[in-house]
Amino acid sequence: MSETPSPDSSRRYIVRRRVIGKNARNDRIRYRATFLNTIGTSLVMLGFFLPGIRLYDRYDYRLTQSEALDVIWRYFQTEPGVASLGALTLGFALHWIAIGHLGKLED
Repeated sequence: MSETPSPDSSRRYIVRRRVIGKNARNDRIRYRATFLNTIGTSLVMLGFFLPGIRLYDRYDYRLTQSEALDVIWRYFQTEPGVASLGALTLGFALHWIAIGHLGKLED
């Protein structure tokens, strides 16, 4: 007596020496993408808000617009400014990596 294979049995994947179904594989992909996107979003928020808060704290309202832009440019040339830009870059990169993982989902 042979059993008829279920429609999902041909869609099994081997992950770490275990056979998992398509739904479990899709869930793993979604969780990985969610994790990367959460960390990326946190880094983007850090990269946007940290310099803004610091500049707001030390902003002198008596400056002209060109002097204010010069102060902002000098800030981004310091170590916290570079760290903020690095956090922004890394955050956006993690976001795009997460989108790439979601492209691996199967119907």
